[in-house]
Amino acid sequence: MLKGVDQLMRASISSALQIALAAVLSLALAQALQLPDAYWAPISAIVCSLEALDRAFETARRRLIGTLLGVVLAALQGSFVPQSLLSYGIFIGLLGWLCCKARLHPSSLRFGAIAFTVVVTEADQATIWLTAATRFIDVALGIVVALLVIQCWPGRSGLTAHRTSSPSSSKDSTKPKQPQDQA
Repeated sequence: MLKGVDQLMRASISSALQIALAAVLSLALAQALQLPDAYWAPISAIVCSLEALDRAFETARRRLIGTLLGVVLAALQGSFVPQSLLSYGIFIGLLGWLCCKARLHPSSLRFGAIAFTVVVTEADQATIWLTAATRFIDVALGIVVALLVIQCWPGRSGLTAHRTSSPSSSKDSTKPKQPQDQA
């Protein structure tokens, strides 16, 4: 019992340090690149760092695809369609339709809708394409840093095993696993 608690404590501390490192590195890089809203890079790093390595790559892919679709649609809407709550809702619906047609995981729509909202609510519509591009760069930077930290983290295999295992998974490994997503 005590050994399990000690292992859990070490895994929790390791996870916290890993997330902190990914957040700090991605924020430092975003600031060095003078990105206007550098806080998006560590947010992306934190989201991806919460996953074990195998799931982190899938979360990263979902977030990148969703973000790309969201920022492009936002820039298109801002460039060619008068802003209104109706057009905002229609474009979120269009984003959902695109994600569905592309058979993307529902989290891609969530990530895309967040990116869409951030870009489309930009006060200076004259720079909407720049805003869209920097938002995608912020997210991509955070994801790349998080994946590198996860990949290089010492003792990664033990942490991955701890994060992916659950008490029920050892009892019944024949059941198909449901897709998991954390944001």
